[in-house]
Amino acid sequence: MIRTLRVQGTVLAMAAPLLGGVLVPAAAQADGPGPRTKPKPHGKHAAVVALRLSGPVSAVVPGRTYEWTFTMTARGPGKSGQARFRMRLPKSLSFVSGNRDCAAAGWTVECDLGAVRRGRTVTGAIKAKVSGDARPGQRIGLRGTVTWGRAHAARAFPAVRVGEPVHFGHSKAAPKKPQGEKTKAKKPAAKKPAAKKPHAKKPRAKKSAAKTPAAVRRIARTG
Repeated sequence: MIRTLRVQGTVLAMAAPLLGGVLVPAAAQADGPGPRTKPKPHGKHAAVVALRLSGPVSAVVPGRTYEWTFTMTARGPGKSGQARFRMRLPKSLSFVSGNRDCAAAGWTVECDLGAVRRGRTVTGAIKAKVSGDARPGQRIGLRGTVTWGRAHAARAFPAVRVGEPVHFGHSKAAPKKPQGEKTKAKKPAAKKPAAKKPHAKKPRAKKSAAKTPAAVRRIARTG
């Protein structure tokens, strides 16, 4: 004779001989997968580095130089690591200088920030000149990347647009003449001969005749 018993969700099958005997429990089988085990931690946590970027607030003018700044913070968990900053310039910008051992190779600018300890913040700046061929309204977008040991972070600089070029002179360009109209060369005006001034003749001095006194004339008449 076979009897089944349910004890706390487990089904037990018991078999007993017909002539009396001891009930023998059958082997229990669990339905479904067993309990999940938590994954083991993979050693140390990955290093973390933060990056902040800033650039010109207003529109940039062709021919002028502007500054783009970056700030990196080493947040650990490592104690120290070598840090570098990189950015790629578009054709509308040309590298001028940098205050953190920066150098340009082609269109890529790289700054060596040296060994940076955990918790330390390093700020740098890169100066670039706007090309004279940059079109007004053109959008300039830059992206910077910082590495600290094995950690790295990348962000985009605030976008900026190219403004109108500044003209220092106030002179206006002469109006263009329509094509096909030939310009006639002006003949120089003929010079009029200068009028000769008449030579003024000096009046000759007249010799005054010596007048004879009246008494002498009387004596001459009487004699």
